[in-house]
Amino acid sequence: MSKKYEFQFSGNAEKDFASLENDVKKRILKKLAYFEKVEEPLSFAKKLTGLEDNFSFRIGDYRVIVSPQDKKTLVILVILKIGHRREI
Repeated sequence: MSKKYEFQFSGNAEKDFASLENDVKKRILKKLAYFEKVEEPLSFAKKLTGLEDNFSFRIGDYRVIVSPQDKKTLVILVILKIGHRREI
């Protein structure tokens, strides 16, 4: 049985997301919805060095930093930070 993936925002990520422009928010949400539907979304992400088990999704000029939490059939991808690539 394949695993399901789901994104959840941390408190800091919610603040980061709220500060973005509406068109950027729509683009990020659309991409996250796509990643939830694919079989292995972490294959689209870059593993971050120095940060244990954290990954970065590139969405245009923005980066979404996630930490996977494996719960048997569901992997929750906790969004830790969202921001422009020059800030992350």
